[in-house]
Amino acid sequence: MTASTISKKKSYVSAGVFGLLLSAGYLRMSLDLPMGALDEPGAGLFPILVAAIMAFSSLATIWEGMKAPSTDAIEIPSGSDRARLIKLILLLSTYFVALPWFGYSVSSFFFSAALIRLLSKSSWVRCALYAAIMTAVVYGVFIYLLKVPMPTMALGF
Repeated sequence: MTASTISKKKSYVSAGVFGLLLSAGYLRMSLDLPMGALDEPGAGLFPILVAAIMAFSSLATIWEGMKAPSTDAIEIPSGSDRARLIKLILLLSTYFVALPWFGYSVSSFFFSAALIRLLSKSSWVRCALYAAIMTAVVYGVFIYLLKVPMPTMALGF
């Protein structure tokens, strides 16, 4: 199988512009959340920080693309690497769609287990164990330490 390539300059600039648009939308949505006070930050602070870091990273990506020679190319994954990349994109898309319906805990558990299984050859039992630990730790940090509510189930149970 022959490998396809794309221009490094165009791909970096395109990815950076996409990241800037995504961070602007994320920032816009996060401004609807309460900011809280200086001594007790609200739910809106973390998303604003994430949007700022994402925008900075996107600008750095654009800058890197502008500096790259026009002759540099990036190899597009093929074969099993391409299949794994497509599965990862589908898995992320499914997670984002499932999150409002099934809440953080259920969606994140299944996403984490499937992601670990996709990226490793661990057994499903081990993947489920790691997923449960990761989901519980992140839930604990956000709910109890940061006091940020996580999405809950929309299905009513």
